[in-house]
Amino acid sequence: MAASSFMNDLLRRLAGALLPAWAAGWRWRPRPTTADYERSVAASKNAMASVRGTGDWRSIPSLLYVLSHDNADLRSAGATVINDLAASIPVAALPGFEGRVRDSTLQAYSWNKLRMEWVVQQEWPLRVWAMFTMHPSGYVREAALRHLASEGDATLVLPYFLLRVNDWVEQVRAVATAAVKTLLGPKQTAAWVPVLGLVDQLRLRSRADHAWLTDAATSLLLRPESRPELMSAARSEDRLVARWAFRATMTLPDADRAMFVSLALESGDPVVRLHAAKAVRAWAGCPDRERLLANMTSDRFMPVRREALYAALDDTPEHRRAVLQAALLDRHASMRHAARFYLRDRSEQASGTPDIREFYLDVLAHGEPSKRAAAISGVGECGTQADADGLARFVSDARSTVAAAAVRAVASLDPGHRVDWLVGLLRDDRPSVVREAGRALESLGNAVPVEALRHVLHGDSGEQSRRSALRILLRRHPYDAVVDAVTAAGSGSEALARAGTEFIDRAMPWRVSYGPSDAQKAAAQSAIQGLQAPLPENLRRRILDLIGVGME
Repeated sequence: MAASSFMNDLLRRLAGALLPAWAAGWRWRPRPTTADYERSVAASKNAMASVRGTGDWRSIPSLLYVLSHDNADLRSAGATVINDLAASIPVAALPGFEGRVRDSTLQAYSWNKLRMEWVVQQEWPLRVWAMFTMHPSGYVREAALRHLASEGDATLVLPYFLLRVNDWVEQVRAVATAAVKTLLGPKQTAAWVPVLGLVDQLRLRSRADHAWLTDAATSLLLRPESRPELMSAARSEDRLVARWAFRATMTLPDADRAMFVSLALESGDPVVRLHAAKAVRAWAGCPDRERLLANMTSDRFMPVRREALYAALDDTPEHRRAVLQAALLDRHASMRHAARFYLRDRSEQASGTPDIREFYLDVLAHGEPSKRAAAISGVGECGTQADADGLARFVSDARSTVAAAAVRAVASLDPGHRVDWLVGLLRDDRPSVVREAGRALESLGNAVPVEALRHVLHGDSGEQSRRSALRILLRRHPYDAVVDAVTAAGSGSEALARAGTEFIDRAMPWRVSYGPSDAQKAAAQSAIQGLQAPLPENLRRRILDLIGVGME
């Protein structure tokens, strides 16, 4: 919830503009002239208008202190801005937002000191009253809750009531609980849909027993008359709301439950889809189960596809084997591993356990090009060193996914004889190939030739190639790697400089009593002196301190 640098600049501008207006009430500072005071008020209003124009509700905690100003016009302007911005606060963000409001900061001092007697005498917009439900004073929170209960719209006030149902002051909690109970009627059903995530979070709180609220909200939404609202909850983009709706609908009669299971499998939340997939797998009598299982096999979330595979294990031998063979060519390694495991299981012995390596090689020779990456990965997982040469040719494939899979497979089957080949691939212009080559080289440790990596680092390769080479070089012992960290820090590349500087900062605790050798000290000093532009003095000091060399 951090504010952007642009917003921080606006808030600093507002604080500066307000300073003369605040000083009018300070005894220990000279009072501003009337002209200065009026200019301060006008500049402050302009700054607040700019903040409102951003529509960034995250700035509200930094504006609340304006509500305590002696100038009624400024208070009114601040309240209007806060009211407008508060309209866009997502319900799911309210718990974190409240934490920001309650943070103790210098600006929040005057807001925190507001007293209930003064607050209730003022005229505030409704959403500003909602902000007062988060005030540090229990008296202010209670007064704000009572005001919202008497005047507020259910959709607006319900989220703030739910926050206070778990308040740490018993009297405030009681007022919030009473207000929530008045909104549990059928007419307010729609107001409960966006706040179901908050209801779900209350289950985990322990200041009071909130089971009554969970039960009441569930009963309200599961009424036959509430099907449109329940459907809206199931389709919600708020993940907590969608998850609550799925759990609630699993208690419905079979016909209704099947509809919501099908809907959950189309959810954008992978957790909801996974729970729905588990429900389909466990529910043998699920209507239209075959279609749902077929959809699960193509889901983008691997655990959902795996549930479809597990469901097939209880099917006929022919169907089970077909599903397992299809899973051998899944894009995810876990699916391929599960398929190989079950194909080798005793239950498959009667049909003859297939030679899975030959299966993958056959797909590479005669199968669809779209399955080539998965087949290459499969050979890399269950093939032999002799297969490495045949897989290496796929690095030149036009599809980067196939090329990256080939790099990964060859590095897995024959790592010891492919070091130079992998170093050469660091210069490839395809990011995925460079990434896989870098990962493979990182696992080889000191077997990778340092000078070859430095040639990539200092050459004209792409930015990612140089970063990958540097990352491998910096995995060596800090006293050896500091040379390359120095070179990177002075390279002129922002990404390399950042990586080199971060390494030096992290390497400080690695210092050991025996220290670097004379050769390591000399290499580090030579690297510093060989830079075209001098390092920042503080960084140079840290490097010399790391290698145990006095300042020169």
